[in-house]
Amino acid sequence: MSNIPRRRRIRRIPRIKTVFVHRYRRFRFGRWEDVCQHYRSLPQPQLVFDFGEA
Repeated sequence: MSNIPRRRRIRRIPRIKTVFVHRYRRFRFGRWEDVCQHYRSLPQPQLVFDFGEA
């Protein structure tokens, strides 16, 4: 048994799925598939770094 410390999981706030997505067909991994209607969460904001350049 090793003595490597385990990383603890960070509890994340569950995202509320508020965006409705209609059913559609997509081509994925070399084949067509039908995606059923569902709800998804809002996109997360992107990280923006400001290095002070004008």
